[in-house]
Amino acid sequence: MEWKLLEDDSEKKQQKGKRNQQASTSQNASETEITGKLKCLKKIWNDFKRVLCVKKCYKYVNEQPEVDLDTISTNNDKLTIVFDLDSTLVFSTREKRFEEQCFMERIKYYVAIRPYCRTLLETIRPFCNIVVYSAGGRKYVHHIVELLDGEKNKVLSRDNCQLENGFYIKDLRKTEYPLERTVWIDDKVKSFPFQPYNGIVIKPWIGDPKDEEILRILKLIMHLKKEMNVCSFLRQHHQKTINNK
Repeated sequence: MEWKLLEDDSEKKQQKGKRNQQASTSQNASETEITGKLKCLKKIWNDFKRVLCVKKCYKYVNEQPEVDLDTISTNNDKLTIVFDLDSTLVFSTREKRFEEQCFMERIKYYVAIRPYCRTLLETIRPFCNIVVYSAGGRKYVHHIVELLDGEKNKVLSRDNCQLENGFYIKDLRKTEYPLERTVWIDDKVKSFPFQPYNGIVIKPWIGDPKDEEILRILKLIMHLKKEMNVCSFLRQHHQKTINNK
């Protein structure tokens, strides 16, 4: 009798274990299905945002006169745009601050790209030389540029800066392009003390997904492509900006 009771208990435990295992398997399958659907929805949403981004930039570009590519014979004839990186085109931190940041293993940073940034680069490439000039280290800068844009652009880093009172300053002459057709875009006006009227100061970006500052920059670039001397226009623009503050 005792053996039968033990066998019954053992059988009940086995049946209970099977039911628990089946329930666990079913739950895991359900969670996997939900995770898959969420990933799919996230991809659809990201694709939708990219389409909106392209359409918005397309609208801004088409408000301006078309570029006559036949008049562009050499790189020196083109407008040169010199971009800063951090807080201008990207936002990088050692620890993750928000969802859009992705971890770059090679440099150990979480990086997010500013809204409309890639579309801006693609839009201006036919009529602009694109240079990246950052106070970041060489390895960091090159990996960020690779993330932003697969094209071969001229890249200058901390090695091409001058340290003054604890701050790295930049000199547009290091780009080797004609200054009268060269524009810097940076979130710090003191970055270019030697060429203050070659620049456009952009609002620093720290992750706002609705930021549209790049669109303002695009409109200015579309105007500057026609200017033979950008300094004259930017000097007036700089004065208007000061007067409006």
